[in-house]
Amino acid sequence: MKKSALRFASLIVISALTGCAAPKPYISPTSGDTAKIRVINNSMGTSDVSATTTCGVSSAKSIASFSTFYKVDKSRADMYGSQEYENKSNVIERVVEAEKDTNFFAGYQGASTNICIVGTAFTPRKNQQYEMRFLGGIGGCSLTVVKLSVVDGQIVKEKINDLHPAKKHVNNS
Repeated sequence: MKKSALRFASLIVISALTGCAAPKPYISPTSGDTAKIRVINNSMGTSDVSATTTCGVSSAKSIASFSTFYKVDKSRADMYGSQEYENKSNVIERVVEAEKDTNFFAGYQGASTNICIVGTAFTPRKNQQYEMRFLGGIGGCSLTVVKLSVVDGQIVKEKINDLHPAKKHVNNS
């Protein structure tokens, strides 16, 4: 396991074991171009989704955390179809920076040594909305992202053309 992956997995394990080491609340951008993203967690263990516009996993900040060991933030960002997810602890909506290539990393810690980490990247576009689904488990991790729009009153999910692998560069500074 690479050093960055081990560091990320260790954070998840420590958070799960201590119960009181919950990630700090995400702070949405207050200026500049923004987009919205809904994170849906389909994992049973402790999971975290982080994002960075600068480099790799070492500079990523948590945008969504899910656990049975600490209180989960169920924030909503008034996205298309938000009402469907009211009071669901496996869904978080965030405002994120737009017009910057963004790396998203998701990690999962299940029973004993069951750990997986996955990443993807794309450029969230100004005033657009996205839905990210994370699944972590014994078979590994998967992370999918679609763009949301409304056509004739219906929510439409579209493929993102610029989806690409996340940069996993570790910044040792």
